[in-house]
Amino acid sequence: MNLFGYLRFLMCATTVFAVWQQPFLPKHTATGGKNVLIIIADDLRTSLGCYGDSAVKSPNIDHLASQSIIFTNAYAQQAVCAPSRVSFLTGRRPDTTRLFDFNSYWRTHAGNYTTLPQYFKEHGYVTMSVGKIFHPGISSNHSDDYPYSWSVYPYHPSAEKYENSQTCKGKDGKLHANLVCPVDVSEVPEGTLPDIQSTEEAIRLLKTVKQQNASFFLAVGYHKPHIPFRFPKEFLKLYPIENISLAPDPDIPKKLPLVAYNPWTDIRKREDVQALNISFPYGPIPEHFQLLIRQSYYASVSYLDDQIGQLLNAVEDLGLSNDTIIVFSSDHGWSLGEHGEWAKYSNFDVTTRVPLIFYVPGMTNIPQQPIFQYIDPFSTNLQRKFPGKSREYPVELVSLFSTIADLAKLPAPPACPQPSFHMELCTEGRSLVHQLHASENTHDDAVLAVAYSSYPRPSDFPQWNSDLPDLKDIKIMGYSMRTMDYRYTVWVGYNSTTFQANFKEIHGRELYFVLSDPNQDNNLYNQLLHLDIYKHFEFMNN
Repeated sequence: MNLFGYLRFLMCATTVFAVWQQPFLPKHTATGGKNVLIIIADDLRTSLGCYGDSAVKSPNIDHLASQSIIFTNAYAQQAVCAPSRVSFLTGRRPDTTRLFDFNSYWRTHAGNYTTLPQYFKEHGYVTMSVGKIFHPGISSNHSDDYPYSWSVYPYHPSAEKYENSQTCKGKDGKLHANLVCPVDVSEVPEGTLPDIQSTEEAIRLLKTVKQQNASFFLAVGYHKPHIPFRFPKEFLKLYPIENISLAPDPDIPKKLPLVAYNPWTDIRKREDVQALNISFPYGPIPEHFQLLIRQSYYASVSYLDDQIGQLLNAVEDLGLSNDTIIVFSSDHGWSLGEHGEWAKYSNFDVTTRVPLIFYVPGMTNIPQQPIFQYIDPFSTNLQRKFPGKSREYPVELVSLFSTIADLAKLPAPPACPQPSFHMELCTEGRSLVHQLHASENTHDDAVLAVAYSSYPRPSDFPQWNSDLPDLKDIKIMGYSMRTMDYRYTVWVGYNSTTFQANFKEIHGRELYFVLSDPNQDNNLYNQLLHLDIYKHFEFMNN
């Protein structure tokens, strides 16, 4: 029995780019097909008005949601940037891409897999990347997978190189590399920020392809709300510190296996956090600074929303809103103090759950003009927008490839066999188009509704590389499944040379029932359940 067969059983049991001015179009560029605009945020959890968060001001994303179908339980396959992005861009799970860190390129390390933008490029679309789509570096061959995936060289904003520099003005008047970093944009290097540059470039590209009447696939990746929280300082006005509250469950759960704990080491490296002298690995962060982090995260989300509003307004102004499929999501979520954790690097819902919004002209909305107009988040007359329709059953980001291809009416990529390392084109995600068409959730959705995630660890106890172990240091893998009713996670031995999990070497288990424990604080796994499931698993492997 393979990994996912086992889990299903358990479920049943319980910058070169900037110099050119026109994209190069292939000789046989398609025209007349539905365009695709995919917008990917970085580290964005479901802290949005359209997902029921009343504290966050996200009017432009909320308006997009009002014209769309949103999935309220969408999950990333691994809560860290490179593995998640490679997974949904190839339609393969991390066990197939063999990427659990940042240090390998799937085409040479696992298989020469076709990517989502590559598939559109091969069908005559001009494909373009702005900002962070693939994770930069070795994991995308230091080229964002160009020229395989993109018709033109991917664009990265020049101000990106200052993100982790000492550009944050402290109370001492000096510049620091802080976690909390509201800035005066006119005073930072180049007088701009990366996401502002990405919006400007994306709008320029839209104007170009509009003039050339080409069918396009444009992916725009925003950096926020990824740390550091470096954003225009005026967005703090939206979130007075006295209105910010702590996480509802700021303590480490008593029954949490220590292997599951994320010691948030990337946060600890920032100068303002270092000054707090927090003990490793369990903290906690002082309450006043927890409030600052949460305030800055929300401000970063509103800054992101402002940029997305400008981008969507350009889509409208160019007359593209009735011809363009728009998909909005994030690579994974982010802990804001829940379970005593910060950042990502875990299997909890707060780190694996992401917004997932599909706008399909004529399917998710009634054709009208105008559809998208920029909404000022500082307006005193903001009206709460509610999603057009929602789908509640768990879905996975690995389904993006097949779903977007399906929406654009391209030939359906085949489902991957087991194993599929030899197959260049196949997907491990199930198309969600039937859920977009359905008037409501169906019985079949309930039966198939399970989302899988995983996370690696180097040891049973938190250490300095627990959050981001290199492949050679991975000794344990936490495989997690999320259904409508529960999240179950098993931490098992893992051989990083053979890429094999050993389900007889158990390091920890977690079981949370969502209805009675929505924050996943009370681990109900017990020895009796372990024995019953293990006996069945042994029988099915003999």
